[in-house]
Amino acid sequence: MANEREYIEGLKRSRAKLIEQRRALVKRDGTSDRDEGFSGRIVAIQDAIEATDRAIAEEEALAAEQQGDRDLAAA
Repeated sequence: MANEREYIEGLKRSRAKLIEQRRALVKRDGTSDRDEGFSGRIVAIQDAIEATDRAIAEEEALAAEQQGDRDLAAA
């Protein structure tokens, strides 16, 4: 279970960093009139956040499944 938690926590840290990047980009580029790929960068970061959310959900499901397998083995 420790490894599963490590994966999940790592993904959550990555997600937090992506959100920081998105906020910094909006704060920096959102104040100028120049686009210069602004929307493309926002979309790329948002796609990465959503992919990370899916990975977190998958890891949590795997951890729950493995915990269930351990519970059955112990019974």
